[in-house]
Amino acid sequence: MLTNVLLWLIVVLLTVAFVWLVARARRLASPAAKWAAFIGGGVFALILLVLSGTSTRGMWMLYGPRGRPVRDIQVERTPERIARGQHIANTMCAGCHSLNGELPLSGGKNLSDEAGIPLGDLYTINLTPAGPMAPWSDGQIFRAIRDGADERGRRLPVMSAQRARNLSDDDIYSVIAFLRSQPPVQHETPPPRPSFLAAIMAGAGMLPLLPGMAPESIPPRAPADDAAYGEYIVKWIGCDECHGPNYTGGGGGVLPIGPNLRSMKGWTREQFIAAMRTGTTPFGKQLDTLGMPWKFYGRMTDIELSAVHKYLTSLD
Repeated sequence: MLTNVLLWLIVVLLTVAFVWLVARARRLASPAAKWAAFIGGGVFALILLVLSGTSTRGMWMLYGPRGRPVRDIQVERTPERIARGQHIANTMCAGCHSLNGELPLSGGKNLSDEAGIPLGDLYTINLTPAGPMAPWSDGQIFRAIRDGADERGRRLPVMSAQRARNLSDDDIYSVIAFLRSQPPVQHETPPPRPSFLAAIMAGAGMLPLLPGMAPESIPPRAPADDAAYGEYIVKWIGCDECHGPNYTGGGGGVLPIGPNLRSMKGWTREQFIAAMRTGTTPFGKQLDTLGMPWKFYGRMTDIELSAVHKYLTSLD
């Protein structure tokens, strides 16, 4: 953080200096020198003004306070709740919090490397009882998932961008129960250190940081083979990140560019489930595992995948 603060101060000071120099240019006696200073200095001043404003916004987005008051909760670790939490973790969390995509969630993946852009150290943390979250209360873990805040109410750069915040309260409780029940794995992971480029990109809206906050409470959703439950799943696995807010195509920047999901209207339920389980579309195209994490989504039950299919094919 200190390095980014120093770089931000340098940008701000350079901005002030160039604006001052442009303002002083009107005192030059030579018209040619005056216009050269106005145009040349003005271009640099404008660039620095944009960079200064963007980085200031990004610094706040990366380091500003985050999260609501911690809930006073203690989650029961029943077999049913642990099993549900394990299913969610296996479907979603293992994609980032595991080096091999399997449980337990021992962390260690640098998401900056996956993005192919020098965004700094964005290592996913060890979520087993041997990791840094061990002393956290259940309420603090809930806030980390729902609000993207750490135990002290500071922004978690990656978690604050995750659609896991759209999980129901009950499903988050199940995830907490599972996290507590994992075997401890000794695996130390570095703290997040976003680069100054990450701050600039965040301020420019080029990182998938979510605006605002999720609802404080989200009611439970019982698994059902219908479009409503499919919509719930699509929201927490984050299809909109790559396929756009209306699922008409999107992504780009640090995210893969996803196609329009309305093109799946002609897919049958069986074809969709097969594509999620094998990575091969009905037309014989092999899905890219980096662009489309079908191996994780394929871990959903037939009912869940059928519900997702019904929702996606119901879109106008």
